[in-house]
Amino acid sequence: MFLNKIILYDKFWLIISYAFSALLLVGCFISYYKSNIFSFFFSVTIPILFIINIFIVFYWLLKRKKHIYISLLSVCIHFVFFTTPLQLNGKSEILDDEDVFSFMTFNARDFGVLNNIRNIERTKKIIDFIENKNPDITCFQEFSKFEFQSFSYYPHTFVGYRPNFEKTLQVIYSKYPIINKGFVDFPDTRNQTIYADININGSIVRVYNIHLQSYRLRFVKSILTFDGAEIIINKIAEAQKKQEVQVEIILKHASDFKGKIIFCGDFNSTNYTENYKKLSQNKKDTFVSAGFGFGITYYLLKYPLRLDYILIDKEIDVLSHENFNVSISDHEPVLAKLKF
Repeated sequence: MFLNKIILYDKFWLIISYAFSALLLVGCFISYYKSNIFSFFFSVTIPILFIINIFIVFYWLLKRKKHIYISLLSVCIHFVFFTTPLQLNGKSEILDDEDVFSFMTFNARDFGVLNNIRNIERTKKIIDFIENKNPDITCFQEFSKFEFQSFSYYPHTFVGYRPNFEKTLQVIYSKYPIINKGFVDFPDTRNQTIYADININGSIVRVYNIHLQSYRLRFVKSILTFDGAEIIINKIAEAQKKQEVQVEIILKHASDFKGKIIFCGDFNSTNYTENYKKLSQNKKDTFVSAGFGFGITYYLLKYPLRLDYILIDKEIDVLSHENFNVSISDHEPVLAKLKF
């Protein structure tokens, strides 16, 4: 009787192993090669599937059963396509060096402005946070028109505002001279990208402050009805198509620049998407190079996601990467220390 229970228990775990291993494998292939509703689903669930398979590997390891190879295979194949969602980089000692500069990206969600009224409390928290961290270069997405003077201590600024364009507001603040700047426009959307060529102690780096298309899922009231589900599917499909176009526009624009490049901002895509794959090609992800933990920057219905990135040319060294949990916007800031 007891032996039968053990056999049934192992059979249950064997079924679980096959199921989650298959889901992880399918998810990796679809997310890497396709862009559709299924790739969206897997792009947000692969980290969970990966962690579950890791636990299953340890389970079979403790049981000393050959079934360990089922989940172990899927975990190994995951590494062929993607990096691990969990980074365990240690802290490195950062010495004072004129070639070291700190870089932040942050979607500030309009500083909490509602009905054209400033959110004084939220604004103060954001201003205090930025002053405390004191980054050399700060890229804002969804900036507020009321706060241009709040960061006047930066000597160089590019405010991505044009009166006749209905676009979300982006800003680049820099302690280093901005020698060139401009816009990368996207069709049929309020999203955009701005860029600035910054002279950092004689080295010119082009910074692209990116804000890709949002899925706007938080505005869907109910997903438990047929109409609600249909609306969500349509929103996802529309956003994916726009993001694909936007990424191609950015890459084409960047291909004309021959110097060092940094892509940063709110991609509204996880690192398990084709958009991330294209933007990060021949780039270092500062979180992968020097981050610790899961790098969470956004919560969708309390589900953790990494949507905000700093991607740098491989010639630039990553000394540190820091994620925050400060709850001063719907996104969390990302800070990296870099060196030429």
